[in-house]
Amino acid sequence: RKDESMGNSAASHNDEVYEDDFATQFDGIETLGYRVLGVQPNSPASQAGLVSFFDFIVGANEQMLLGSGEGLEEGEEYDDVDFPALLRENKGKPVELLVWNIKAQEKRLVQLVPRDDWGGAGLL
Repeated sequence: RKDESMGNSAASHNDEVYEDDFATQFDGIETLGYRVLGVQPNSPASQAGLVSFFDFIVGANEQMLLGSGEGLEEGEEYDDVDFPALLRENKGKPVELLVWNIKAQEKRLVQLVPRDDWGGAGLL
């Protein structure tokens, strides 16, 4: 499991939970992804409704971020998505994130636009 800092203050959110093929990939998978450690006010993460400590970003743009290792032969490498690079490549463009909330035990899809002009550090 990888942890990435997203800021340091809490944010409120409104959950819109819905299913599609991308979201169902997460069924039964351990929590593998980037834990949201904090959300700055007015940040893209705040606007997307990410929740500090309880949310894990597990997928982006219809790809799981971290491979489960299922079906890998010995010596083969995981085909993980480089999440920071994906954010940089999509700066100013909508990114669809698959988020797992460990408190509610629910997944949801959120749209986030990575930006560096929101008044804080980073793209989220």
